[in-house]
Amino acid sequence: MEEYVLSLVENPLAVLIAFGVLGAVCLILFIWNICLTSRQGKIADEVEEFMGSDFAGLNLEKMFVDFIKQSRTVDKQEQEILAKMSEVEERLTYIIQRVGVVRYNPFPEVGGDMSFSIALLDNTFSGFVITGIYTRQGSFTYLKPVRKGKGDEKDSRYRLSKEEMDAVDRAIASH
Repeated sequence: MEEYVLSLVENPLAVLIAFGVLGAVCLILFIWNICLTSRQGKIADEVEEFMGSDFAGLNLEKMFVDFIKQSRTVDKQEQEILAKMSEVEERLTYIIQRVGVVRYNPFPEVGGDMSFSIALLDNTFSGFVITGIYTRQGSFTYLKPVRKGKGDEKDSRYRLSKEEMDAVDRAIASH
């Protein structure tokens, strides 16, 4: 090692070349450092532009963890909403959704279509028919059950008239 140091002292041109090479390497590293610093500033500006000024200085990892927690909460709420929707859809099957109306004149001596039959049915075609009969002596109202689009065949008190069946048919076709 001593011989190497002595050879450098004896040859000043070698020392000068060594310092020149070291200076060039330092200059290249300095320029490279300036380029990297400039690029880092551009990236920081792009991140701030992307994230907005509201997020400046926030921890991205914490933000992502918070977003994942919110996403899980939203997923849980979505499942609850879907379950409630299924329950509501099931209930909707049994509410009145179909309506059919027929106006008619059952007695030729009474003028106009003053009598009516209104069928109110759910999606299973069950419900009831309200019939109003108008005569010169008075007005009468009847209510008859309907099951699966038909009157109660077993009970003769609730057999549907032609006009009541027309109202049921209109109700079935109304949806």
